[in-house]
Amino acid sequence: MQKEIYLVEDSSDFRQLIRTIFNRFLPTYNIRSFQGAQELYQYMVLQSADDYAGRRPALIILDLKMHMIDGFELLKLVRQTPPNATTEWNVIPVVMLSAAANQEDINKCYQAGANSFFVKPIDFEELRELLATICRYWVDYNCLASATPSSTNSHAAF
Repeated sequence: MQKEIYLVEDSSDFRQLIRTIFNRFLPTYNIRSFQGAQELYQYMVLQSADDYAGRRPALIILDLKMHMIDGFELLKLVRQTPPNATTEWNVIPVVMLSAAANQEDINKCYQAGANSFFVKPIDFEELRELLATICRYWVDYNCLASATPSSTNSHAAF
């Protein structure tokens, strides 16, 4: 089964470029793109319904600089969204992308719960490689913690 990756990006050209990269070079992942914060949040509400049967996100990629609600504010909203029966929003990896960034932006994103921050490469091949690396690490290799602690903790005795 394909892993679902959410991309929130207000540039239609960049969304299309990302979709092209995933379709041609990263077909084991399913990319679902959103035009902005409001569209993602509406989808998150839909996922909270008891009868929702769609895929859950394995990774969220947010553009930092968006109109109306920027990626930083959206990141805070995602991290504050209560978990539902099948989605733990505060443990899903969130990767921030920005065309340019200063240290203050980077620090704010990490403090709000970002897992990684990258400046968007201008070169197509570099962008393709960056997306492949992000997906391999965060989706294929990374082990997520549970948002709710397990009631049975096993500790090894030494």
